[in-house]
Amino acid sequence: MWIRFVDPETTKQLAPASIVKTEDLNDDEAIWFTPALPADTKALIQISLNGADWQDVPISGKTYSFTYFESPHINKLTPAFGPVKHKDELIMDIEGKNFKCPESTCLDLNVRFGESGLAIYVKGQWVNENHIRVKVPRYTKPQVLNVELTLNGKDWTNDGLSYGYFDPFIIRAEPALVSIDGTTKIKLIGFGFVNSGNSKSLLRSPSN
Repeated sequence: MWIRFVDPETTKQLAPASIVKTEDLNDDEAIWFTPALPADTKALIQISLNGADWQDVPISGKTYSFTYFESPHINKLTPAFGPVKHKDELIMDIEGKNFKCPESTCLDLNVRFGESGLAIYVKGQWVNENHIRVKVPRYTKPQVLNVELTLNGKDWTNDGLSYGYFDPFIIRAEPALVSIDGTTKIKLIGFGFVNSGNSKSLLRSPSN
């Protein structure tokens, strides 16, 4: 099977035609990778069994098959950590760039907490092209989970930011005696701590 991309209005070929590999083709489906094209390009797939006679494969009700968009990237998660046990619903704000859904309804916008295969998937709420909001899913134990998103249900970001669930229990602090000048380094020993990589100290120096 041959596949090519053309402009839906002019039928001008947008990228060289290619052949679907035998191992990627069967009676029910064909797997093929799209060529690189500029953002906002609308492309129509055409297929051929002989390399000469071509058949259009548009989206239902459209003249094209795909719309290209810039890859989204996540820059910041707020908050980046939170308690395992909480009464109220937690909302995370995801900041980044190129949060532009292929379709205006953003039906395929999803956020993934954790690695693929063992992840929790949550529907995201599109705010604007730099901001997405999502409910933080509940988790049963202290853990750090990678957070990624998809705008089309297929391609996921890979920016390495994470959310940390914490449930700390302190057994003891060392040392028991500290200097009055306030320079002693102390160690808290316990469990249930978490380091999301974005943690900020909540300690504040006393004002005089």
